[in-house]
Amino acid sequence: MRFVSLFIIISLLMSCSKDKRNAQYFENYHQFSSFPEERYAEIQPLMHEGFNLPPFYFTLIFNNYLIFENSSNDKETMIQIYNMNNGTIINKFGRQGQGEGEFLGIKFLNVDSNALGIYDVTLCRITYYTIDKLLSGFSKPDSMKKVSTDFGIPYFIQKIDSNRYVASGMFHPNRYAILDRNLNIISTHLPVPQKLLDLANNKYTYSFYHAGILYNDSLKRLAVGMTTYDMLQILNTDIEVIKSVHGPDHNFPDWTGKQKLSPEGYSPLTGSTHKIYGVYSGETPSTINDWIKSFGKNIHIFDWEGRPLKRIRTDYRIGNIVISESQKRLYLVYYDEEYFRFGYIELLEDEI
Repeated sequence: MRFVSLFIIISLLMSCSKDKRNAQYFENYHQFSSFPEERYAEIQPLMHEGFNLPPFYFTLIFNNYLIFENSSNDKETMIQIYNMNNGTIINKFGRQGQGEGEFLGIKFLNVDSNALGIYDVTLCRITYYTIDKLLSGFSKPDSMKKVSTDFGIPYFIQKIDSNRYVASGMFHPNRYAILDRNLNIISTHLPVPQKLLDLANNKYTYSFYHAGILYNDSLKRLAVGMTTYDMLQILNTDIEVIKSVHGPDHNFPDWTGKQKLSPEGYSPLTGSTHKIYGVYSGETPSTINDWIKSFGKNIHIFDWEGRPLKRIRTDYRIGNIVISESQKRLYLVYYDEEYFRFGYIELLEDEI
C-alpha cells in the first residue's frame, strides 16, 4: 500500500503543467516541487588530513583505495592514492607540465577494469595507467591519447562501449559529442537554443555547463546535471533526451534575466545500478568569486527514469561524490568551515 501511495505521489509531481518559458529550452521538459521523502545524514570523517582547497576530482579503486587530485601547490605530486584499510598514502605521481605523465588541467579520473584514465582538459588528452602498477608504487603511464577538438572542447568524457565515447562540453553549435575509440569526434548532438548563442563571451557554454556525465551500461542510459540550473537530464546512447527534470527549487538560469548571477545547481553526479545521486546547492553567489556556494548541503536521489525519490540533508557543504554499492556508502569531499576533508555517508537499503 505504501509503495502504491508513493508511486501516485511521484506521478502527480512529475505530471505538473509544463512551464512554457523554460520548456522552450529543454527537450521533454518536466518539473516537480518537492521530494516524496527527506532525511538527515551525518557525514563520517575518512582521513585526518585537511585541504585548504578542495580535491575536486577523485574516485574509488576496488573499494579499498581513494585516488584523488592533490589540491595543494605541490607541482610534483598532482595525484595521490590513499589506502582506506590502513589510512596511508601509498603513491604520489603526476608532475605539472606537458610531457609524459604530466598535467596542466585535470578534469576527471575514470576507472575502467584495471585501467585508470586521467583527462586533462587543457592538454586535451587522456593518460592511461595500469591500476595494479599504481598500487605497487609505479607511476609511469602506459599510454596517452589526444582528444579531437575539431568541433570544440570536451569538458567531460564518458565511455559508452568499446567503440564509442560521449562528451559534454563546448561544441559548435551543439551540447554533446560522440567520439570514436581513437577519441576523434564523429558527431555532435542537441543544438543550443538560438537565444543562447552568444559566442562573443561563451555565454551558451556557461549556461549549459554540466556537472559530469554518468553512464548506466545495463540500462543504456546517460545522466547529466546542470551546474548553473536545477536541471537533471536523462539521455539514451543516441544522445536523445528522454527527460529533462527541473526542480525542486526552480532556479532560473542567467539567460532569463531573473538575476545577475546564476544560481548554483548540481555538483558532479554519481550513480548506482538503480539510482542517480547529485549534490545540489540551489544558492546564488553574492559575488563572482563566491564559489563556495557551488558546494551544496543536499544530495538529491533520482531513479534512472528521472523520478525524484529522496533528498538527503547534511550540515556541511559537499563537493564531488562517488558511490560504493557494495559498502552502501557515498564517499565525498566536504567543507567543515576550516578545511576540505574526505568523508562518507551511510546509505539506507532503499537508497541503493
